[in-house]
Amino acid sequence: MIRKRVLNRVGILALGLTMFACNEDATQVEDVVVEDVDTVQAEVEVSFRESMDEDYHLPSALQVASIFKKSGLSYNAETTNDVDNVTNYTSDVQGKLNFGVYSADLAYCIANEQANDARKVISAVQVLAEQQGMESVFENKSLMERFDKNLEIQDSIQNMIIEIHEKSQEYLEENDMTHVAAIHYAGAWAEGMYLGVWDFENNENSDKESIGFKLTEQMEILRNIIKGLKDPRNEDADLNWIITDLEKVQASFDDFESVKTYIASNFEGELTLTDDEIMIVGGMIKEIRGKIVQK
Repeated sequence: MIRKRVLNRVGILALGLTMFACNEDATQVEDVVVEDVDTVQAEVEVSFRESMDEDYHLPSALQVASIFKKSGLSYNAETTNDVDNVTNYTSDVQGKLNFGVYSADLAYCIANEQANDARKVISAVQVLAEQQGMESVFENKSLMERFDKNLEIQDSIQNMIIEIHEKSQEYLEENDMTHVAAIHYAGAWAEGMYLGVWDFENNENSDKESIGFKLTEQMEILRNIIKGLKDPRNEDADLNWIITDLEKVQASFDDFESVKTYIASNFEGELTLTDDEIMIVGGMIKEIRGKIVQK
C-alpha cells in the first residue's frame, strides 16, 4: 500500500553530496532561489512495504536534518564525528561511508546555522572527496574562498552547497559511479539517525514524541538503502558487514508489535514506535555508526 506523505523541503534540497535524484538541467548557482524551509513542500509517495522505484531515490542529508530540527532536535557539536578522524579513513569503503557521515554532519551544522563548525566539516568532506578521485569538485579555489567569506550568510552558504552537489553529481555520472552514492547515503543515514537517537535519549527539552515519529519515518527508507548497497556494481566493495547489520535493523523493526499492529490495521493513521522499541533500534544504530566512524 502506498501512503502519501508531505515532507518539508529545503531550498537546498539538492544538497546532497548523498542525494540520488539527478538534475539534468542544472542552472548557475547565482540563479538559484533559496526558499524558506516552511514555504516549499513536496508531496512524496512512500511505500511502507517496498522501495519507491528501481532507482532507489532517497532524500538529501540536509532534508533529513531539517526534518529532525523542526521536531526539536537541538544542536550539539560533540555528537558529530570528530573532523580529526578523517585521516583514519584510508580504505575505500571507510572513505565513502564517512564521506556520507560528514555530509550529514555538514547538513546538521547548516540546518542549525553553525557556520564555523560547518567550515571544519566541509574540510573533512573535501579530504574524502579527493581520496575518491573527486578533487575536481573542490579544485575551484574561489568556491572555498566564497564559502569562508559568506560563512554567516545562510542563503549564500546554501547556494554554495548546491554548487558542490551539482559538481559531485556530475562527476559520479560522467564516471559511471552513480552506484557509489548508495554507499555515501548509507553513511549519511546512519549519522542522521544517530543524531536523532542521541537527542531522543539525552535531550530533556526535545519533543520526544515528534523526534520518535521522525525516526520511524526514516526507517521507512531503509529498504531503499539496502537495495542501493546491493547494486551489482558495488559487489567488489566490502559492504557485506553493513548490509547484514542494516538488514538486522530492518528485521527487528518489522518484528516490533507496533509495526505488526500498524500493518494489521491496514496502515490506518500513523505508525509510532514505543519508547522501548526506539531504544532497541537506537542501540543498533549506535553500533553501526560506531563501526563506520570506528568509535
